[in-house]
Formats: sequence, structure tokens, C-alpha cells
Amino acid sequence: MSYIIGSYENYIKGVWQKPKSGEYKEQLSTIDGTAVSKCAMSNLEDVSEAVAVAKIAFETEDWSNNPRKRSKALLAWAAKLKERISELATELSWQVGKPYKEAFGEMMGAIGYLEYYAGAARTLYGSTTSIDENTLSVMCREPVGVIGVIVPWNYPITLLMRDMAPALAAGNTCIVKPAEQTSGITMKVISLLEGIPEFPVGVVNAITGKGSLIGNALVKHKDVDMIDFTGSVDVGKEIMQQAADTMKKLSLELGGKSASIIFADADMEKALPYALKSIFSNAGQLCTSASRILVEESISEEFLSRLKTMTEALVVGNPLDQSTEMGAMNTPVQMETVLAYIEEGKKQGQLLTGGYRVTENGLGKGYFVAPTIFVNLPFDSALVQEEIFGPVLCVQTFKTEEEAIFYANGTCFGLASGVWSQNIDRAMRVSKKMRAGTTWVNCYNRLMPECETGGYKQSGIDRAGGIEGINKFTEVKHLCIDFAPAI
Repeated sequence: MSYIIGSYENYIKGVWQKPKSGEYKEQLSTIDGTAVSKCAMSNLEDVSEAVAVAKIAFETEDWSNNPRKRSKALLAWAAKLKERISELATELSWQVGKPYKEAFGEMMGAIGYLEYYAGAARTLYGSTTSIDENTLSVMCREPVGVIGVIVPWNYPITLLMRDMAPALAAGNTCIVKPAEQTSGITMKVISLLEGIPEFPVGVVNAITGKGSLIGNALVKHKDVDMIDFTGSVDVGKEIMQQAADTMKKLSLELGGKSASIIFADADMEKALPYALKSIFSNAGQLCTSASRILVEESISEEFLSRLKTMTEALVVGNPLDQSTEMGAMNTPVQMETVLAYIEEGKKQGQLLTGGYRVTENGLGKGYFVAPTIFVNLPFDSALVQEEIFGPVLCVQTFKTEEEAIFYANGTCFGLASGVWSQNIDRAMRVSKKMRAGTTWVNCYNRLMPECETGGYKQSGIDRAGGIEGINKFTEVKHLCIDFAPAI
């Protein structure tokens, strides 16, 4: 059978290898349920082989000590993605269900991370300190070793490169574990590194299969030196527990329930479009989504009226249609989870708009949910406190600055936040009080390779992007040099 995205085995030691189980699984399109790719269902033997190969490559190749080679390799990979960007964006839409323009943006984001970290590979500096007249202290950065990169399904290419590109740039070797739902498109991108001479055999390996088996095996393996994971809080906690036995390094970006505070003096012509985009992009399947809006009471009536009108005008449909503004949920399970939250919300608060599965215009075979807004939910409602990961927005009102800050910080998450005000003093004052890894002021979801993202509280450990995003893939070694003459 021919698949739109392709059929893939495991990529180990620079070649495609059949899984030891001999089993494969199809990935189905979220648009209409058709099979668009097929990937290997690996077992523990595949994990052991991939880890062994990655370890040998780390110890025997010149990768870790050749930043110019690493830079050239990442730039070459970025160039290959550019050459096929339209094709890859279309296939990404088929697999994930996001509109083509969003899929194109995801591909551009992945290319951006490759190019940024290609440069960073050559500027990974340490530091020196003169202790006394005869002693020099040198702090140098060295790669950690073998990195297990566990990729999520919501942004299977951008987040792959956000985490793998800096790991490679720092001189590590990698084993990629794509999300089971989106393995096809991730493996397609992995296949494009073939033929790039700067990549030594075994530096990049990729194996597909169940996360509960393959992911867990990578976390527990004694020769995997670090795990980089993006996903749910529950799985992140399990990884922390399992990694304790080997004391490996961890970088975890987990869930979010981010709030955007809109003050009465905010520029409504800018804030309203951002309010829509910050929750309904990728059908709300984004960790940093502003799934809560806190609007000052004095402008709430006008704000909600305009927000409702704009939301109901959004075109929900086939992601490959250029007029589509919001696509599908990624899996039927995720769709049912979102619909269950919506039914609970109808009992607890007021449904402003949406609140149903979209099936008309030929969408009945896909996983489409109407963009949904709730108001007047109690603050302890599950819809306010828990990550829904879907196109569901909760709007609350506030009277004072202190009240807004209290509500914004009132969940177990702390990944992102937004502040909207034309009063710069207020904007800075409130931003400083946000218990979140990112606060966007008069904008939202400005995600750039140069800038770090990551969470406070249960939203994770460590940072991705920017200098911190490559430094975390290094160990700091202290070299103490004594050049005093013998007495």
C-alpha cells in the first residue's frame, strides 16, 4: 500500500532497519481517518541496539570535538527542509490536522531552530578565573553524551528541532522517539539527513513505537545520559521517578494553563485578534495556549461581545483548504476528552459560543470541535484549573490589579502568561509578578529560537530555546591549572 507520508522502519547506525518485532502500525489522518503513514513498532531489542550505536558514535567519532562539522551538518539539514517545505507542510497537515498555513509556519520554525543552533555550535563558550598569581581556573562545557529525545504529537517537527538541534550542536548523539500518532512525518524529516556527509554514522538514531514501552526503556537505560521530554505532567512525573535509578539529567516541558490579563486601557484592536489566535491555533493543542482570559470588568461586556462575534466567524474545516482557520484535534481520544470537559462546563458556567463537535461539510469522519468559550465558571472548576488541550477558552473578569494577579497565578501550572496594557509601569509591574516562565506584553506566543521558554511549578524543569536551550545539553568541567614553580 502507498502512503501519502510514507512507510518507515527504524533509523539506526545510518541505515533503515526492520523492527525486531516485525510489526508496524499505520498512522491515521485526523482529517478523515485515512491511513497516511506506517511506522515500525519497536521493542526493547531495538532500544538496546540504538543506545549502543549512539554510545559508540559518541565515544569514537569526532562529533563532540568538531563544532565546525556540527554547524555544517545542521545547516545542511535545514537546507534540505527548505527545499521540500511545501511538500512537508502539506504532509504535516494530513498527519496532525492543522491548517496548511500553520503547518508551513511549523516547518519554518523547525528550520529556524536548526539554523540558530548551527551558529551556536561554534560559540559554546566556557569561562576562566584567575584564582591567584599561579592558578588559573577554567570552566569548559562538554557534551552530556547520549540523549533520548521524546517528541510530542502537537508540534512533531518544530519541537523535534527545538530540542534535538541544540543537543546535536552541543556535541551529543541522539535517539529520537517520535510520538506514536505522528511518527510518519517525524521520520520523514529524519530521513532527510541521509546523504549529509558531516553527520557521522550513529549520531542520530530514531525508533518508533509505544511510548509506554520505548520511551520508558530510554528513560531507564543506564547508557542514556539525559532525557529531553515534552508532554503531559503525569508522564513527566513518571519519567522523574524512573530516571532516579540512573540519576540521569532531565529536561521536561510539561503542561500549561496560561492566563492573559487584559486591562481596560489595552489596545483592543490588537488584543482581540491575539486572544483568538492564542487559544484556537492548532485547535488549542499548544502547551503555551492562553486558555484563560482575565478581562477587566469595566470593559468585559464589549470585549465578550466582540470576542464572540470573531470566534463564530472562524472557519473550521479541512486543513488543506486555504480558507480554513482552525483544523482538527489530533486523535479521537483527545477529541472525546475535550468534549467531556465541555459537557462539564455547561453544568458549571455559561457557554458563550461553540461547545459541540463539527460534522457538517464532510467533516464527520474527522475530529473537529467548534471553537468554544465559557464565562462565569467557578475558579475551582476543572476547566479553569486543568489543561484541556483543545479549543476551549475560559473568560473571567477582575476589578483590581491584585485580583488579576491572584487569578493568573492560581493554578499548579506556570508555563506562560500575557499582560495587555498601554501603561508601561503597570505592564512591567504585573509581568514581574507572573509565576510563569514567559510573560508576553501586548503580544502572545512569540516563540523564537533566540529566546528561552519553560515552566515554573508543575509546568516543567529547565528551558528550551536560546542559550539556555543549548547549555542544558552540556556538563561543566572545572580545570584547575597550577603553574607555580616547584619550591
